[in-house]
Parts: sequence; structure tokens; C-alpha cells
Amino acid sequence: MDHQTTFITLGTAGGPVPKLTRAQPSHAVVRGDHCILVDCGDGAIGQLMRAGIDFRTLNDVVISHHHMDHIAGLFALIGASMMMMRATPLRIRGPKGTAQIVSSLVAACEVTHDIGLGLPGKNYPHPNDFLHVEDIAPGDRFDIEDVTVSTCENTHYRAEDQFGKDGAVSLSLRFDAPDRSILFTGDTGPCKALETFAEGVDLLVGELMDVEGTMAMVRKKNPNMPEQNIDMMARHMAEHHLVPEALGSLATHAGADHLVAVHIPLDSITPETAPEYQSQIEKTFSGKISIAEDLQRF
Repeated sequence: MDHQTTFITLGTAGGPVPKLTRAQPSHAVVRGDHCILVDCGDGAIGQLMRAGIDFRTLNDVVISHHHMDHIAGLFALIGASMMMMRATPLRIRGPKGTAQIVSSLVAACEVTHDIGLGLPGKNYPHPNDFLHVEDIAPGDRFDIEDVTVSTCENTHYRAEDQFGKDGAVSLSLRFDAPDRSILFTGDTGPCKALETFAEGVDLLVGELMDVEGTMAMVRKKNPNMPEQNIDMMARHMAEHHLVPEALGSLATHAGADHLVAVHIPLDSITPETAPEYQSQIEKTFSGKISIAEDLQRF
């Protein structure tokens, strides 16, 4: 059995707008015959199947944060597991609010559950029979098989001086396996706590934001958007995401060997245009760089 730990980029798009060639955010950490689904954007179970992983064998999901592009596929995962008669546990972990979200999705499954197969006495298992849900917090550590998963709050929702206060939390995730360590930034802006958290990782998988290009697209598609809204969105893009130079700087602080850029915000960022973004990252990082596409393995 192959026990090499592999990171698969199931969905490399960023943001809620559908992309032509990229699926919504989701990834897989695979070790041996065990898979951890990292985020669950729309279409995640289909992407798992395209990667050669039967979603019915999936037992663990870890969610970084609750923006819809990262969680929209949870309903499909839970509902399909019910309709395919799942008999094994499905464990879902994520920041505070995950249990509330899953509870609501289970409630939405009730009608389909009650319909069953349309045959007397032939019912689906209830999601509550196989679901195990846990809210996790910054600083938590837990083991999934022989992989240790650690969490760190990042700046996707708020500045570091607000950490520890009440409010929504966005997490970065670290996976330490016997053969290698992998850091998944999730969505974040520059963050000193994350720099420390990432120290010593072998593979750093992080989001890439093109603020200028994204805002040009927003203006083109929303010509009547008030300037106040434009300014607010531009500030969010700049402060709560990582531009190429900042992503490279994070990888350098971590001492990573390989940087993989995901959460790609524009259809115009393609293999043909990737060298432009790679050269920006190279200003602050001298290691191996990959601008990821869907279904790649690292």
C-alpha cells in the first residue's frame, strides 16, 4: 500500500462566481487509502470521483471557513451519502457554526429521507445515523489516522488584534504526516500568526489574489455598482486575501520547498498566463512554484 501523502487540488477557483475551467474550492489530503476532504465547494463530490476517489469511502471533512464557495457542496455530500445508503461515519469538522450549518442541511434532507425509495419499508438511513460534527477552534489539534491536523486563525475575516474576541473565525490548516507536512492557508490576508504556524512545512498551498484584475472584472460586470461598494470590495480583496508577493513571502517565512497557488479568482489566469503570476511570486520566494489547475497532485 502506498503511504505517500498527496495533496490533490480538486477545485482551484476562488470566489462565488462560477468559473469556466475551475471548480469551486475543495481539496484532498490523501494518505494510503484514507482521504481528508479540505473544504467542500459546489461540485466537490464530482471532483472526488474524477480524481479516482469514491465519495462513499470518504470519512473526514475539514472546513476552513463558511463562505459559500467553500461549503456549498456539503448538502450534496450529505444527501448523496444518505441516498447511497452510507453505513460508515462521515466526520465533519470546521469553525464555530459548522454544527449549525450541518444541522440545517440535515433538516433539509427530511423530505427526501421520508420519501425513501417509494417502496414500503425501504427507507434511506437518516443523516444523523452516520454524521459526526464538531466545531473546532484556533489552536486545536486532532489526529485523522496518522495525520495530525492543526488549526490557526487567519485574517480573512478580521485583523490580528481582534483574534480571540467573539465573532466568526477563518482557519488555516496544517497537516503533519509521517513523510511530509502540508500547510493550507485557506482564505487569508497577510498574517504574522500564520507565518509562525507555517514554519517548517514542506508544501505550502495558498490562495492567490489579483486585486487589480478582479476589481476590473467587478466594474465591467456591475457598471452601476455604487462607488462605496466598489471601495469596500477592493479593501476586502487587498486586506483579506494574499497577492502574489505576499503569498511568496509567506512561503519564504515558512521555509517551504514548494508553493502551490490555488483559489484562482479569474478565468484569465490560465497555464498560458501563469508565468506572469509566477514571476510576481518569485520576487519574494525562490523555491518551486506551481499555479495549480483542478485535479493536480502534489
